[in-house]
Amino acid sequence: MKQFFSRVLLLLVIFSLTLTSCASILNGKHQKVTIKTASSDSKVYVDGELRGTGKNVVTKIERNRRVKQIMVEREGYKPDYKVHYQDRKSPWYIMSWIPFGVLLYPPFMDYGPKAYNYPKELSVGKNMPKIQTRAEDEKYVYLRNTAFDVKKEDIKYTSIKNRNYKKKKDKYKNIDIDKEDLKFDNSVFSETVTEILEKNNYIDTTKTIFKSNTNSLYISAKVTKVRFEYVYAYEAKTLMNFIISKLDIEWEIYDLYNQPKYKKSYKSESGQFRADEDAFKNSVEDAISASFFEFMSTETVKELIKQQESKELKLEKFKITKPTPIAGLEQAMEATVTIKGDKGHGSGCFISNDGYIITNFHVVAANDKITVITKDGKELTATIVRKTEYSDLALIKVDTTSEFAFTLPTEKNYKIGEDIFAIGTPKSIELGQSLSKGIISGFRTYEDNKMIQTDASVNGGNSGGALVNKNGDFIGVVNAKVFGVGVEGLGFSIPAETIFEDLNITY
Repeated sequence: MKQFFSRVLLLLVIFSLTLTSCASILNGKHQKVTIKTASSDSKVYVDGELRGTGKNVVTKIERNRRVKQIMVEREGYKPDYKVHYQDRKSPWYIMSWIPFGVLLYPPFMDYGPKAYNYPKELSVGKNMPKIQTRAEDEKYVYLRNTAFDVKKEDIKYTSIKNRNYKKKKDKYKNIDIDKEDLKFDNSVFSETVTEILEKNNYIDTTKTIFKSNTNSLYISAKVTKVRFEYVYAYEAKTLMNFIISKLDIEWEIYDLYNQPKYKKSYKSESGQFRADEDAFKNSVEDAISASFFEFMSTETVKELIKQQESKELKLEKFKITKPTPIAGLEQAMEATVTIKGDKGHGSGCFISNDGYIITNFHVVAANDKITVITKDGKELTATIVRKTEYSDLALIKVDTTSEFAFTLPTEKNYKIGEDIFAIGTPKSIELGQSLSKGIISGFRTYEDNKMIQTDASVNGGNSGGALVNKNGDFIGVVNAKVFGVGVEGLGFSIPAETIFEDLNITY
């Protein structure tokens, strides 16, 4: 008899243990979840897999204790990102308590992958920002630069329990980390912005060298504050967590000549990203994208990117005194100057003995003060006499006399294959009046502007300097910055014979 009761008790215990795992046994491997979106054309992805299109997408999600990355895409809108995970016990848990929970109190808890459920519904993509894509009649926009200009005290890494996050309770805790180790890769920043510009037709990928003087803009971005929010919850003895990035980011837009046109700062927030090895990168990129589209949708930027007909003012005829002719390269170097401004430096060329200098418009455009440094180191304040943005030329004046000055030619005085020399101040002011040799490689025309192509070494500081032949005769004005800076063996100059007409000057 004792043996019989022992066997019955053993069977009851085994049966009770079985019932305590009812959630794992009776719950299906997958659960139906409804993803609610804002429109019938919204596409729903789960962990990168397309699950359906529409306002209510019903999909089966595996119960496996893993956080699911949900993305909603819609044509013309920025994608929205949220996470979904098993945050609630299955109703089958009741079988862990009745009828044997009293017998074996406390009952064995079921922590199997199928023992927890997902919320049955998830709303994603309800407030997706509209993407501003460049129209055919709008200007191109190119990336000028990006920067993570963040001080240590402006980097925050916080954590919060999911239930407090959902209830919008301000119960964030600062996580003490070594901020020296928290490094930002600016190349990721630049690549993100460039990809956005390319994807939305802002960059003219068919023209990699020449950019329109009148229908191109530049954009820059700077991050000044960073906050990472780590949202967590322990469910089924598994950490269910995700990351949100919040950035203070400043956007600024410039014309092709580096003149600032509009600037605005934003507090941008990313979507929710599953806490894996790419979470920080993906969330930062998402926050950058959100602020970019917000910036591009402002009325000021919309007005700036509208293409406009060139409004070149008709300049009155301006006479300058014809200089004494130059003889040789040494005198040509004496006739070339360095031009220093608030934003950097360039080069210029005396075209009269009484202080008139020709340079590029972009060398002097964004500067409040213009200083000319001569070959002998003299520094002189210059004023702009006239300019033409369309041709990227400017005539400036200093109160001095120069023994050597270039004579402007009235007609073409060069040919393909001819040896030529570029004179200017590449890279640093300390390299003033540097000479580099090359040949004339070809002639180009872009938007009615003629250019001389050369393989002579030129850099940004060469802009506005002289292109001459072996006799020191003036051939052109180096235009390296606008037409191909950083492209090895490929420089461009404005033909000198066009200056008379472009600036309407005469001797």
